[in-house]
Amino acid sequence: MKKSRFALMALAFLFLAGCSGKNDGTITLTGYIQIDPADPQYASWNPTLAAFSELYPNIKLDFEYVTGEQFHDKFQIMATARQIPDLFTLYAGQRSGYILNRGLAMDLRPFLTDEFKANYNEAIWEPQGPNGEIYIIAPNMAVATVIYANPALLSGLGLSPATTLNELIAQVPTIRGAGFDVLMFGNSAVWPGSSLLQSALLERTAGKDWFARAMSGEAKFSDRPFVESLEVIKRMTDARVFSAGMNQLSGLNAITEFVNGRSAYLLQAGWSLSAIRAAADPEFFNTILVLPFPDLPNDLNPGSNVATLGEAIGMSSRLNKEKAEAAWAFLSFLYGEFGMDALMRKGSDVTYRLDLSKYDIDPVMRQYIEMTDRQHMGWIIDAKMDGEGVNLVLNPGIQAITIGSKTPQQVADEYEAWVAANEAGRRR
Repeated sequence: MKKSRFALMALAFLFLAGCSGKNDGTITLTGYIQIDPADPQYASWNPTLAAFSELYPNIKLDFEYVTGEQFHDKFQIMATARQIPDLFTLYAGQRSGYILNRGLAMDLRPFLTDEFKANYNEAIWEPQGPNGEIYIIAPNMAVATVIYANPALLSGLGLSPATTLNELIAQVPTIRGAGFDVLMFGNSAVWPGSSLLQSALLERTAGKDWFARAMSGEAKFSDRPFVESLEVIKRMTDARVFSAGMNQLSGLNAITEFVNGRSAYLLQAGWSLSAIRAAADPEFFNTILVLPFPDLPNDLNPGSNVATLGEAIGMSSRLNKEKAEAAWAFLSFLYGEFGMDALMRKGSDVTYRLDLSKYDIDPVMRQYIEMTDRQHMGWIIDAKMDGEGVNLVLNPGIQAITIGSKTPQQVADEYEAWVAANEAGRRR
């Protein structure tokens, strides 16, 4: 499935031959890119561009680099004037709505053969537009829900890592009786309860099809599938699975408690792995187990997770055939085996299915890659729904459930009422 370097060179030769005879054969691609090439985080960028230029000498890359909110501020002005470059950093959701909603990004599906797509985690081919459009080849995913386990602590108590919620709850008396917390989870901010916990639970109790119906109004967030996801949180609270004071605990505080050996498990995001590594003693870090959230009774999607796509470079919908082919040559190189290999060697997890035996990866990262590569991925709630409703109604409601001041049904009713009154996607 993976093209060799010789195959890439052959492809480049054919591309060069096809472009000869037009002007001087040089095609210039303009770009507006949201990175800082001097930042060590993007250390693979310049070497990858240099390798592309060597392989495709007739394609000139003329890129402008802008970071932070300045990128979006300027790009919105460009989009309003419909004066955009050939290539640009793009998000698959409403973060880039000012581009996507104007039809300024090209649908990549005509370029995406089954052979090409088979090289990637299948989750990145989830439809990104209302009619199934694919705008970006996401090089990474923000995976929201990971259980990190302390195997030495569990073994010392005669326990094995829990694979089901019932098993986890059954371990509570033993773990607490020995003076340890069961599951560290920092829920003081306005987003973890929904993003890192309930989103994964909703994928297990309802799934994406139900979620899509709730977004459109065909189903309601006050219905049983949504209430059931909140009831799992109440059950975990009542069983004392969570650490005391979880709503006053930050994510970093929870990580610190876990790496200092005070809990058997930690609930955190996949993107927190670097923070866990930085906080932990190396000897302890290398023993950590990476696990999916435990299976629920009557779980619709056992072992599943939730994620949102990372940003990537997209193509202008206004490119002519010649420029579109050149732009695709760049994207398929940047996000193909060469570019993804360069990212992996700089320490990034990627969506391309590389041979992990070639890389010096710590055992925890290796577990994480292998786990997420085989997981079915659902949706993170605040990546699909208006953030205001999630932050003002749903997340405070989840905190209220954990302190016993509201029931799951009350929280679900309140969130449905807010969605019905405020979400633009709801049918009136």
